[in-house]
Amino acid sequence: MAIQSINNVTTNVAAQTKPVGKNPLESSKQGNPATDVDTVNISTADGIKKAVDASNSAPVVNESRVAEIKAAIQAGNYKIDPDHVAEKMMQLETKLANST
Repeated sequence: MAIQSINNVTTNVAAQTKPVGKNPLESSKQGNPATDVDTVNISTADGIKKAVDASNSAPVVNESRVAEIKAAIQAGNYKIDPDHVAEKMMQLETKLANST
């Protein structure tokens, strides 16, 4: 088993090799098919835990901004900037297209 750290990602590699004989069919008869497998386990538990902790500590909704917008709507002072809305929609479309 070899353990290597690559960019703060711990990689555990465990490998079992099949016995090699003169004839490939002979070697498969000699080995135990239930245990003759290669496996690779990649553990990023620390990275996942950090991401989960960060997302749990971040507020889901910016309550003060929501209250500010509600007050402006009720007062009749909320202005919609169609250019800004279109720009944000295009940014979202670009991010979605680049994420696939």
